Amino acid sequence: MPYEIAPTSSFATEEHVQEHLEGLLDDGHDEDEMKEFIKTHGNKDFLCYFEDYARMVDEYDQETVDAFLEEFDLMDVEHLNDAYHGRFDSEAEFAENFLNDCYGMPDMPYWVAIDWEKTWDDGLSWDYTFNNGYVFCNNW
Repeated sequence: MPYEIAPTSSFATEEHVQEHLEGLLDDGHDEDEMKEFIKTHGNKDFLCYFEDYARMVDEYDQETVDAFLEEFDLMDVEHLNDAYHGRFDSEAEFAENFLNDCYGMPDMPYWVAIDWEKTWDDGLSWDYTFNNGYVFCNNW
């Protein structure tokens, strides 16, 4: 049964998309997921980026990929491996974790106060993006 796919360009003809979709079905990809991707992103993006997108959803999860795509372009989805730095409750929590991992902060006396939110704002927010708990590096 042919799919109703809107034409976008001569590169992404209905025949190209149908052929690609059928090949991906043979490889075990979910038909409904592919149709939703085409509906959301169009024929050209389906041909160019669906396989990277599906691989990232399999490797991480849909919520992580969606958070990434809220901040970056679909063409960048292949960089999710390099960009993803985990999930944190706040920017301050990420800043603390990041600095502990990088510099092995020694045990501090209980009375030393470190402003992790300011550390995020003044130092890390330039190179990292925080979206609903997900942290991505802006430089891959």
